[in-house]
Amino acid sequence: MYNLISTIADLPTMVGCKEFPNNQDGMKLMKLINDFINEEYKYDAPMVRSAFRMAAKQELYLDGKRIDPSTFGQHLSINVVGKILTAYKEFKRSENARPKSATGFLLNAANDERITPKEAYELCVEKNRLPEPYLHFCPLDIAYPYMVENKIIEPVKDGKSYVNVTWLKQPTKFEITTRGKAVIDHFENLTRTP
Repeated sequence: MYNLISTIADLPTMVGCKEFPNNQDGMKLMKLINDFINEEYKYDAPMVRSAFRMAAKQELYLDGKRIDPSTFGQHLSINVVGKILTAYKEFKRSENARPKSATGFLLNAANDERITPKEAYELCVEKNRLPEPYLHFCPLDIAYPYMVENKIIEPVKDGKSYVNVTWLKQPTKFEITTRGKAVIDHFENLTRTP
């Protein structure tokens, strides 16, 4: 467990909230937040500070919506801390997902943990909201079995396919699997549907 009290004392001003009261109630709230972070996130002080800096710069997203500190109210609450740290956790998860190819990601290269097909599908759903070509760099082949199993798409025969993407203002042709192409086609059809 980390003692984050001194870090927590600085958090309200980082996101535009009032400082914690300098009394017993303020200390109780800081201790509650400290225990919450230790139990739910197990983040050390630098990670918590990093999350709050990113929130202050509006660089974090949760459920496809930007975390906006101006909506937090006057006082920092456990709910707000939870939103910021959950958004930071999602950011770190996607940041640590290093592309091995256009169709596969690793979540944690050090531990070689692969994301599940459901997580891959959820990442594709999230990336589909962003402009092209973000969807094309999702773990398409990993999402494919989840989508077939849940009858989101029909199975396709294994093989190679291609997608054309505008990348850095240059048209680029990527070779992908037919499974990956089926996933992309599904999301592109959703985008085109009124």
